[in-house]
Amino acid sequence: MMKKISMLFLLLGTQLVFSQVSTKEKTPEQPNALESVVSPLLETDIPAEFPGGMTALRRHISSEFDHSRLNASGKLKSVTKFLIHPDGSMSSISTTGDEPSMNKEMTRVIKRIKTKWKPAMRNGQPIKTWYEIPMSISI
Repeated sequence: MMKKISMLFLLLGTQLVFSQVSTKEKTPEQPNALESVVSPLLETDIPAEFPGGMTALRRHISSEFDHSRLNASGKLKSVTKFLIHPDGSMSSISTTGDEPSMNKEMTRVIKRIKTKWKPAMRNGQPIKTWYEIPMSISI
């Protein structure tokens, strides 16, 4: 019963908290090849999208999330951030929040995504962009 209630909160809570973040690219005074690879944070014309949209992403998170791995109760919050590359692959996955077990579980769940994303677009070209998933759950 508690697992069903937690899953309901997970589904309802994540419906409003998914977001994408992009910022303008900073142009270095002298081009540096490493900087252009590491920090191409650009405004997007079309944001990155998980195939099937938010519903499919929420379904994936709900099916993979294991409440038994959490070492706390109450209201837990975290933010998972990762890069979506022009080819739709993901990298640089990290999660921050007050509860380490929640952070670890969210990172594990997002790393299990094998489906390639529809990349963000700018001027008709796919670009690299950051994506954030804020998560809140009550146990």
